[in-house]
Amino acid sequence: MNYRKFSENYAKEIGGEFREYDEKQSVIIVPLKRGRFQTVTGHIATHAGYDREVVHLKSKVCELSYDIPFQECLEASKDYPYTKFVAEDGFLKVEAINFLVNLKDEMVKEMIQEIANHADDWELKITGKDIH
Repeated sequence: MNYRKFSENYAKEIGGEFREYDEKQSVIIVPLKRGRFQTVTGHIATHAGYDREVVHLKSKVCELSYDIPFQECLEASKDYPYTKFVAEDGFLKVEAINFLVNLKDEMVKEMIQEIANHADDWELKITGKDIH
């Protein structure tokens, strides 16, 4: 899969925006219901343990703080087919990772939409705002 080309085409398909940072990193601004948007980043890297390329798809939920309902977030993760919550760089994020060779277009579309929807739902629940 050519993730960069896929991302560019998918952003056009959904009426979103595509931004490329370099050949390994890109961003899709995903339009959602109620006029909201969510930024999903894609990063291609070599997995050290498997020596194969993976795609990391992520979206920020909010800055880390003690008032985040972490247990509720973790319990909700069990119902998400692709995504999980992670704490990274001072933020609560929703993330999905998969080997690049395993990915099919429809699967990546589902992953991106799941990340965007769950990150946005939790962002609204935790902050009451549309930040990321």
